[in-house]
Amino acid sequence: MLKKLSQSMIGQTLFSVVFACIIFILGITVKWRHENLAVYQLVKNHKKPYIIISWHEHILGMAWNLPRPITTLNSPHSDGRILGKAVQMVGLNVVWGSSNNKALSSLRQLAKELKNSRNVGITPDGPRGPARILAMGPIALAHMSDIEIIPVVFSADRQWLLKSWDKTRIPKPFSKAIILWGEPIKLEKRKTEKRIKKSKNVDDPEKQISKQSLENWRCQIEDKLNALTKQCDELCANSFKTNFCEKREP
Repeated sequence: MLKKLSQSMIGQTLFSVVFACIIFILGITVKWRHENLAVYQLVKNHKKPYIIISWHEHILGMAWNLPRPITTLNSPHSDGRILGKAVQMVGLNVVWGSSNNKALSSLRQLAKELKNSRNVGITPDGPRGPARILAMGPIALAHMSDIEIIPVVFSADRQWLLKSWDKTRIPKPFSKAIILWGEPIKLEKRKTEKRIKKSKNVDDPEKQISKQSLENWRCQIEDKLNALTKQCDELCANSFKTNFCEKREP
């Protein structure tokens, strides 16, 4: 019943309104605190664009707290459209697509947003996981646009964890939450980029090195985002002196 309803336009709109209300209620009732304010101010001052990434489990907190204007990547499937319409209702712009390495069309749209000095937000393990495994999309986007990646996560002293594939975090109303901003990550540009483009040999060792370099960056940034998540959970527990802050190892 609910699945059929979520696949209809009326149902999607209804569910989107519900999700937008949840985001709004949590936004105004939870006591949010930003950590690493220097990075937060970089994004908020909007002097240049950034690629902001967080795990899919943090999506409800990020939808409220990401500085505007920002364009987010959302799945065009029914569940993704519900969430995408909900975040539009709370002030985020949306590009429909996926964060995997085959989503060239959506990456090009995001690249245009960056070129127009707009921040973009990506949940790189979405829309369906596996959880906390970084897709290649943000790496490819950072490489083609030469824009820095900033990881960000949140944790609350009292929160629910959904029984979903990503264990979505829902901070309880009137709880205290920390939003932890990671340092900007700059990918190195390839010195041989022009020569690689001219090569017609798909087995060219320079191309293989390039692919391996991007994979190395993907692994490094995945580790950084997981480490930041763990750090935020520990910071939450220590700051608010409570045992209610759920922890989960990467």
